[in-house]
Amino acid sequence: MLEVLIAILVMSFGIAGAALLMAATIQYNKASQYQMVALQIANELAESMRANSDGFMADAYATTRAYSANRSAATVPACSASAACNSSEIAQIDLAQTTNTLRRSLPGGDFNLQRNGNHADIWIMWLEPGAATSLPMDGANCRAAALTSGGDKPRCLYWRAAL
Repeated sequence: MLEVLIAILVMSFGIAGAALLMAATIQYNKASQYQMVALQIANELAESMRANSDGFMADAYATTRAYSANRSAATVPACSASAACNSSEIAQIDLAQTTNTLRRSLPGGDFNLQRNGNHADIWIMWLEPGAATSLPMDGANCRAAALTSGGDKPRCLYWRAAL
């Protein structure tokens, strides 16, 4: 009888371990999905900057702001001339659309961007929902100017694009 109780105890530990393994698998799978979405958005922004190289070289895309998970949606500006937009206006439209895409696609999605010669340094930031905040590297790879002391520690994806 004692052997049966010990066998049940060992089996229960095994089943509990398997359940924890499944939970971790789901958590890391969701984190991977967010990283893929962030990479796609960073690539789309880089392509927009390649299409508007005059705006990029004039630093119209440079964005430095403290991370906020509660940033409201951006209003997409209109062009001053009805016939055509200038490069600065195109950059502002691209930035507003990227902000709105991030808000829809990633929880607490936000970004920072700086020009470094002919390269764009892009940081995409988001919050891992629920238990996923226990994943390592919260705040790692983030631009220092985006992190506030005591604020939310986002997950970051850094992407350097050659333009």
